[in-house]
Amino acid sequence: MVRLLGALAIVIACIATGHAGSVSAAEPTPALFITLPMTKGFADATDALVETQRFVHDALGAGDTVRLVDRPQDSDAMLTVLGRGTGHVELTAALQAIDPNVVAPPVMLHATEPYIEAMLTVGSCDDAATNPTRESKSLSCYRKIFVGLDDRDVRQAAKKGALHPWTVCANALAKDVQAWVTQNASRLLARRS
Repeated sequence: MVRLLGALAIVIACIATGHAGSVSAAEPTPALFITLPMTKGFADATDALVETQRFVHDALGAGDTVRLVDRPQDSDAMLTVLGRGTGHVELTAALQAIDPNVVAPPVMLHATEPYIEAMLTVGSCDDAATNPTRESKSLSCYRKIFVGLDDRDVRQAAKKGALHPWTVCANALAKDVQAWVTQNASRLLARRS
């Protein structure tokens, strides 16, 4: 009887402190590598693009949908931060420069509305994994364009203490990437084997 009460007390203590859930194995999370566009092995970096990559990295790192990794070979998918800008004219020109086979959603925005664009890559894409103007010959290459917008109105964006517009864009982009990863997590994890 004493053993039974002792075991019951341990179980109750584990449940009360939250340690009971740690006994089961955590579900694996898809790994994501964030990079810049590459040409012949060199990053096409500018100060603005490196800053934008940091905003996107911070936004995705704040969630628990993806696990950020430091090397592309450790990732299930790669996110290439392509650029940032303002207005539909800049965004349309940027999207037209990309391979027409890339899946890109239509985006409507005002002439002064900021955006961040990124390309998600899964599979064997060769140089096309980080170079949006390169077409991949591989049938297992999947690429998708995401655009994060600062869709706050002018008064809300100008409030004292409001988030920086690039942070808002990065958060919007991260939300869309996380939604995509959530819907495709089982397929991404199945590719590991």
